[in-house]
Amino acid sequence: MANRVTQGKPKKSLSLDGWAVAIALLLAALVKLGALKHVGW
Repeated sequence: MANRVTQGKPKKSLSLDGWAVAIALLLAALVKLGALKHVGW
């Protein structure tokens, strides 16, 4: 039948908002630890 839709396994990945929160937390932790003081901005 041509009208059948096959569904694969749902992907367990972060949404765009989830990635933004994760990156923000990572950058906040780096700033808190002082790891970004050595970067020549």
